[in-house]
Order: sequence, then C-alpha cells, then structure tokens
Amino acid sequence: MKRELSPWGKQCKIQMLTLEKSLNDICRETNLSRSYVSSIINGRTVAPDETVGAISRVLDVDMGLKR
Repeated sequence: MKRELSPWGKQCKIQMLTLEKSLNDICRETNLSRSYVSSIINGRTVAPDETVGAISRVLDVDMGLKR
C-alpha cells in the first residue's frame, strides 16, 4: 500500500529542492533529529504545531497546508 504525501509534505519536498536544503540542513536549523523530521515530512508521524511550524519556517512553507 503506497502512502500519499500531504500537500504540506509535498510542498516541503519541493522547497527542499528549490532552496537546495538537505534533510541534515533542516535538522541543524530546527535542532530536531533526522529521522523525526523525515517522519513528519513523509506523514508517518503526527507532530505538534510548534514542530511543524519550525520546519515550515525553515522551508518557507505555509503551515496551513498541514491541516
């Protein structure tokens, strides 16, 4: 069964390419672990709004897409 990315997750991945930011770059800027950030972006983990907001700010993604 293939999992579909949320609009927020898709936009995060697009922004990562556009801004040339790696997962490690995001982790450094948010002080979150690589596996946790990956799980949030890929929709495997539901994170608090504060955490989603931190990732959204780093990637300049509308947090409203997460809803």
